[in-house]
Amino acid sequence: MKRLFGLLGASLLTTACSTVPDSPAISNPVVAENPDNVTLGPAVIAQPLPTPPPAPIVQTPRPAPSEPPPEPVIEAPAPSGFAALPHWSTHDSRPALFAFARGCETWAKAEPDAFLNPNLPQYGRYRDWSTACQGASVLASINPSSEDSRNFFEAWFKPMSLKTPNKSEGLLTGYYEPEVDVRLSPDTTYSEPILAKPVSDAALKLPRSKVNSGTSRVIAYGRPIDVFFLQIQGSGRLRYGDGRVLRAAYAANNGQPYKSIGGVLIGRGELTREQASKQSIADWMDRKGPIAARRLMNENPRYIYFTEQAIRDGEGPQGAMRVPLTGMGAIAVDPRYHPYGSLAWLDTILPTAPGDYRGTPTGILVTAQDTGSAIKGPLRADLFFGSGDDAGARAGVQKHPVRWTLILPRYMSGPSVS
Repeated sequence: MKRLFGLLGASLLTTACSTVPDSPAISNPVVAENPDNVTLGPAVIAQPLPTPPPAPIVQTPRPAPSEPPPEPVIEAPAPSGFAALPHWSTHDSRPALFAFARGCETWAKAEPDAFLNPNLPQYGRYRDWSTACQGASVLASINPSSEDSRNFFEAWFKPMSLKTPNKSEGLLTGYYEPEVDVRLSPDTTYSEPILAKPVSDAALKLPRSKVNSGTSRVIAYGRPIDVFFLQIQGSGRLRYGDGRVLRAAYAANNGQPYKSIGGVLIGRGELTREQASKQSIADWMDRKGPIAARRLMNENPRYIYFTEQAIRDGEGPQGAMRVPLTGMGAIAVDPRYHPYGSLAWLDTILPTAPGDYRGTPTGILVTAQDTGSAIKGPLRADLFFGSGDDAGARAGVQKHPVRWTLILPRYMSGPSVS
């Protein structure tokens, strides 16, 4: 979901590869304002799937990466267990409990003697987590208190500090699921198409500057800045003019590298580094108009395609683990170092309100359920803040140091980390 790089991993659905329906052409209200011949493509009425299915429920674990961790790490027992973790005694670990229980559902059919990741034996085998998974499932179903949740983790897990030979701190950023107002027909406000995965491989590989509403089926039209940040996050909720709300789920990307458009404006001297935020870029696009907005976005050749999904009540988007993400309970990680479903305590700084750049020192328990192309190394993570504008305003200012503590099953039958 995650994000100035299109975080979600491999394509989860293939419904967008179906035959593209015929779409009636309409007059394009912005073509007459296009003296530089920026490619906008034909103006067509969007054709979203009439009854899209919800995200599939996956009951098996995602295969572990075959690549071993390229960087050594050092793990050691926390001297005083959970009592040594700053902020643990006042933390509400229920989001992590609910996220962990959802992740455990994908482990149900795993081979019990298999390692979560053969290259990471310190995380144990699936059987080492099975009893804790059963307990988490029961506890999550009865609306537990914050204290009940903390007691559960203290009873079944042990903390292990994590660092590298050169660093004890990493970086924690944030991402979210945006909510985007969209329309079926383009106009001067809703001018940027949201596209389904192209049928042909040749179209799929086109750079952004060659992609338009004529290269694949149009799901909807949105404001350019909203569509661009929808692609950055990797999924989002689409609010149509008729009241429907569908999820735009990641379907594919064009394989091109990512380039920051904020960096482009800084390089031109049109924004300072301190000014480069989503809102400042949106203001720039509003001032300059859709053609200039498209020209700026074309500086980033990477393009993300989507498929529509119905939204189950209270359910977040799917991460790379293929389970719905839980706001403030799930993170994106480098899966070469952290298996999907594993737990970690992050000692960091988090915003307490939208736009709170300074933040407050705190700790948070999370489970690894997603990944992203910019999430590299054992001490790097991206926290999922949830859905909507409030989550986005907090995720957008999350960029703080973080210290890691792994939370591993107390009783392991496989190789021990201690």
